Amino acid sequence: MSNGLAVLGALLGMAVTLLTGRVVGAVPGAIDGGPGAMPIGEFAWLLAGLLVVFVLNSALPALHQAAFLTMDAGVVRAIGTGITEPLLAPRRIEHLEDPKVLDVQERAKGKGGFHLSLGLSQVPWVLASRVALIGSAVIVGAMFRWWVALMLVAVTLLLEWYSGRLVEREVDVWWGNTEEQRRANYLFDLGMRDAPKELRVFGLHTWLVDRYIREWTAGYRPVWARRRQNAKWSLLIGGVHLVANGIAILAVGRAALNGSLPLTQVATTLPAILAIGQANNGFGVVQVRRGLSAYRAMRELPETIAQRHPDPVATAVHRVETMPAREIRFEKVGFHYPGSDVPVLRDLDLTINAREALALVGVNGAGKSTLVKLLGGAYRPTSGRILVDGVDLAELDLAAWQRRVAAIVQDFLRFPLPVTDNVTFGAVERAGDELTMARVARESGIDDVVRGLPKGWDTVLDKTFDGGVDLSGGEWQRIALARALFAVHAGAGVLVLDEPAAALDVRAEAELVERYLELTSGVASLIISHRFSVVRNADRICVLSDGRIVEDGTHEELLDQNGDYATMFRLQAERYVTGPEAVDA
Repeated sequence: MSNGLAVLGALLGMAVTLLTGRVVGAVPGAIDGGPGAMPIGEFAWLLAGLLVVFVLNSALPALHQAAFLTMDAGVVRAIGTGITEPLLAPRRIEHLEDPKVLDVQERAKGKGGFHLSLGLSQVPWVLASRVALIGSAVIVGAMFRWWVALMLVAVTLLLEWYSGRLVEREVDVWWGNTEEQRRANYLFDLGMRDAPKELRVFGLHTWLVDRYIREWTAGYRPVWARRRQNAKWSLLIGGVHLVANGIAILAVGRAALNGSLPLTQVATTLPAILAIGQANNGFGVVQVRRGLSAYRAMRELPETIAQRHPDPVATAVHRVETMPAREIRFEKVGFHYPGSDVPVLRDLDLTINAREALALVGVNGAGKSTLVKLLGGAYRPTSGRILVDGVDLAELDLAAWQRRVAAIVQDFLRFPLPVTDNVTFGAVERAGDELTMARVARESGIDDVVRGLPKGWDTVLDKTFDGGVDLSGGEWQRIALARALFAVHAGAGVLVLDEPAAALDVRAEAELVERYLELTSGVASLIISHRFSVVRNADRICVLSDGRIVEDGTHEELLDQNGDYATMFRLQAERYVTGPEAVDA
């Protein structure tokens, strides 16, 4: 609709030119009333027609604006879907750390004005300028000289074509600097959302602003250099365009002076010549080219991800919904993150039995959270394999397996949504199960929290929203644990608690984990915590060190071995007795 209105506007503009020429040509005869003059009635109708066309042409911008807003909303939605869907679709997450994928993603977003919606917004005006260009050229050729019309059209198209070439070179420069853009965006987000408190505490305001300006400038500097070169050539080709228009106007003036061109043709041809010059929509062509660049990147994004990080395909049919019935076994598993040669896990052997509570302990950086990511299929082992009931995890339907795993990790999501959503996201297919919601509220200890909220379960957990509230760190962790428990009640077979309640004091965390172990005794549980008082009641405890399992046994057995576990346990116990946390212990 927007395109049609723009084209209609161009046609009405040409109609104004033609009618204006006829009115101007008829004025002397209408005034003198000489022989062959236009009758006054016909002249009045001609003026009325010009007025009607002018009014219609004047009303079109408002209609076009309404149509554009409607189109723009749909385009923005399509762009969001076109970018986020391929990024979210893969069951693994390696592609989110791939520089090639991130570069294509930045280009698809249209950074620096190369945005698809901006390009599409110019399409109607480019179409209108084409209609005006062709129509005005026909008027000039028919009423004056065809060589003048062809010259003006050729110069106008040359200017637009060359402007597009210059922009393509600029796009190439911009696309080559996505890393600098990402760094600048990171610093911007750091100051606005991610770390506002820390920045103020450490007095990093000036440092952040200076660093942001430096990174942003580094990303734009090559673009500015290219634009300076482009400006020189743009001035040159623009000068050629002005000379061509000047020649055309002088030719019309000469013909008018020697009497070979009547007043009506003069009054019509001159506006048509100016209209051809105004039909030089270099800006619109540039924006369309920029939008097409972003569009091509958006189309390339799914293919880039699929080629570099193909999603696993189940090679056999297995009843994933009943797994694990016996065990999950890591066999000689090694892993290093994409782009790094430093191994996080080395020849790791570990067995998690079904209906067993296994605790995993180790120093920071030992690889505990990485092991959880491998268990959930977010990454593939670099070497070795993971077996579920004797079946390689690579052969399973990964989407179905991930629905079997309920994981609460250290950096769990805090959705700015109602409590209901924050809990039922553990199993969205059971979102309407109010009995299970009430059950997990009691089991996780959030029932009192929910009752104290202004709108109960419907309260938005974000104070930036009207009627929303913020929770404490401990309350948020109970919400997250309720989400995992909701998933377990919905059928999840593996529960992972990665530092499940670090915001609670030692006693509260130990009680909470012990309660969860009672409630989830029918599933395989993996508990990770740096507090040994939390894991001591697990069925089995494994010590992870240097990427391997170095100790395996119950709390008492590991103390008797007098190894790493016993050393770390005694050091922490002494700290709780003599340190500031003694009160909590």
